[in-house]
Formats: sequence, structure tokens, C-alpha cells
Amino acid sequence: ELREDTIHMMAAARAARSRLEEEHPGHLEACGYELNRGYNIAERAFERICLSFENHFEKRGDYHQRLIDRISLDIPGVRPAFLDVEMRGMVTELKGFRHVFRHAYDLRLRRDRLAELVALAEAVAGAMPGLVERFEREVVALLESG
Repeated sequence: ELREDTIHMMAAARAARSRLEEEHPGHLEACGYELNRGYNIAERAFERICLSFENHFEKRGDYHQRLIDRISLDIPGVRPAFLDVEMRGMVTELKGFRHVFRHAYDLRLRRDRLAELVALAEAVAGAMPGLVERFEREVVALLESG
């Protein structure tokens, strides 16, 4: 499932880049949609990891940030961290955009800011296959040692 998520995240990042570079009414909104979609895929992957290894994760209050913080933790004897500090910051920034995109009633998207976010989304999506591989190796090592 995580490998499949990486494929969809990369497709969303490519689509966001494509929408950003287009020139027609609504292309910036389409770019924002793809950024939103890519973040949602990442968040669902993080939820899946937490639920698989920890059996629960409460969805309340600052759930979205707590999920990012949680997936960045190494939980000895349970699971390794999935995100490192740098990647956690990048994902947090994408989460912030997703929040504004979903909840703002009068949102004026700026091409320059979207370009920064698309670059972040591409970096996160591009790193995901390696993160998944490392996570799998560390989980196998944890299982073999204990």
C-alpha cells in the first residue's frame, strides 16, 4: 500500500507542476487541488502506518500536526520513525497549504507561492520511495532482532 501511495503522490506532484505551467482560467486552482490531493495521499499513508503498528490514533483537535509529529517518532520495539526532521518540516508546510486551501472562502492563489509548494511536493514525493524502502528495512531488522 505504501508503494502504491508513492506512485499516486508522484502523479499528483507531476499534475501540480503541469497545472502550474498551464495558462488558462482556473489553472492555479487546479494546481492547488493537485497539491491538496498529494498531501492527502501522504497523510493517509501516515495514518496507515500508525494504525498498523500502534493500533490506534485519535482524530481530534490538532490531529493533522500530531500525525506528522507521531510519524516522525522512533518508537522503540514498535516501529522506526518514517520521516526525518527535514522531511517533517516539508510535509508540515504542505499541510499548512492544504488547510488554507480547504478552509479559505476567499483564497487568491499566487503563482510564485504555488511554485514553491510544487517544488516541495515534488521533493516529498520523490523522497517517498526511499523512505518506504528504509522503513521496510528497519521494520524487518526490528522483527528479526526481537
